[in-house]
Amino acid sequence: MNKYALLSVSDQTGLPELAAALHKAGYVLLATSGTGKCLEAAKVPWSSVESYTGLAELLDGRVKTLHPKIHGGILARRDSQNHLAQMEAAEIGPIDVVVVNLYPFLKYLGTERAKDPLEMTELVDVGGPTMIRAAAKNHRFVLPLIDPTDYPEVIATLASAKAGRDPFPIEFRRHLAAKVFKALSQYDCAIAGYFAGLAEGDKQEPSSLPASFEGSFVRTAELRYGENPHQKAALYTPQSSQLAFIAGPQWKQLGGKELSYNNMLDFDAALRLLGDLPQDKPTVAILKHLNPCGVASGRTVIDAIKRAKECDPRSHFGGVLVSNTTIDKEAAEEIRGDFAEIVIAPGFRPDALEELRMSKNLRILEVSRAALAGYDVRTVAGGLLVQEPDVAASTMSHAKLVSNRTPTDEELADLDLAWRVVRHVKSNAIALVRDGLLIGVGAGQMSRIDSVELALKKARSHGHLLDGAAAASDAFFPFPDSVQTLGDAGITCIVAPAGARKDEEVKLAANEKGVSLFFAANRHFRH
Repeated sequence: MNKYALLSVSDQTGLPELAAALHKAGYVLLATSGTGKCLEAAKVPWSSVESYTGLAELLDGRVKTLHPKIHGGILARRDSQNHLAQMEAAEIGPIDVVVVNLYPFLKYLGTERAKDPLEMTELVDVGGPTMIRAAAKNHRFVLPLIDPTDYPEVIATLASAKAGRDPFPIEFRRHLAAKVFKALSQYDCAIAGYFAGLAEGDKQEPSSLPASFEGSFVRTAELRYGENPHQKAALYTPQSSQLAFIAGPQWKQLGGKELSYNNMLDFDAALRLLGDLPQDKPTVAILKHLNPCGVASGRTVIDAIKRAKECDPRSHFGGVLVSNTTIDKEAAEEIRGDFAEIVIAPGFRPDALEELRMSKNLRILEVSRAALAGYDVRTVAGGLLVQEPDVAASTMSHAKLVSNRTPTDEELADLDLAWRVVRHVKSNAIALVRDGLLIGVGAGQMSRIDSVELALKKARSHGHLLDGAAAASDAFFPFPDSVQTLGDAGITCIVAPAGARKDEEVKLAANEKGVSLFFAANRHFRH
């Protein structure tokens, strides 16, 4: 009885070489029409699936491999005399190798093509998943091949195989089967997520959160270590998922040591802050332990870097520096003047890159400006917490002046920067800005007045002038004491969300201190 190999691929990488090796090893090659053309061009003998099954392709190719002679040949157990007898009676040959990859549904997610549901529906493969699932289930007897990177090992094994013996060990067969089941999971998750999104978009009322989550992740990087050196960690990226990270962060590492778990957390925080930095002038932020400790705008990028370092001269050492503009040679020399963990920017001049690479440990990351989309997810006891990302515009455009004093244009510009920054500070959060410079931060305190006092203390300890400065709070003031303390320190402009029972007392305190008080539309806790 002949032994068969079934070939039906959309990715023809390495196919001629594999097909030649299978033919040399004595397999009869069965191929669908598109794959057959590739084999014909490579001068490898093949037979059509149609000639084998006796059934021509139907419904514009939708039905071609869904046939008992195909699936019987894949699923039959070679150690079952009953199965073998049924195969002989039905004239079904054993298909011992299945070389299939799926229609490229995943490839077109996130592209213009994905906007057409009819086109995407046509990319939903039916026969391919059925064949590879059957082959993976019966992997003891059938070799399921879906990844061209596995072809060379198969070719080498066939070349050294001894007649009459199965050359493929069970461990390799299980490895290939696992790949199939992972690929099918990713493929089905992507399809489910796509059509669930369409269904929710068709509803009259927009759905707040999905009823279920589908996600599949692949390990893409081994990290140096976890949160602490004794913990292992890795980066996994979604192959198909409703989980959303920073959407579209096209980035690459241009130099420095490999990233650690904490580096990735810092990178994420920096990207989120980058999305809120003003884009009309060079602006630089420095973060430590996920909190901004320096943010400043300047005439040039080096001016912005120098000013950002002035915000907190002690804390910027070993920080993460993110710029909204390209790093030039002069800026690179300034960065190397102090120790930094990571530098992030949309671009680096060649001479700047050469300068930065002289610091072997400095991680250099080139990124595109990113925006949040989808959902934020955190693990907790009992499962996952899922929320929409905090993408509400963090500008002053929707804030309302609720006190008597009218601020100056300069104060409003500082207040806008403070409000942009404070949402990226761990709550309870206070940010102080003067002359486009972050001069004080109160982060993660147990009461809001503690954060106010911490921010003022840090500003004073570094010699910053508080008179005429602006302050932003990520949530409402529960008592008037924070406004009174800020006003006594010389702060003249404050923004905070409304919603406290004592809002009227807070407004009264602002008027008594001669402070311009704005109530913002949104709260921005960051836990």
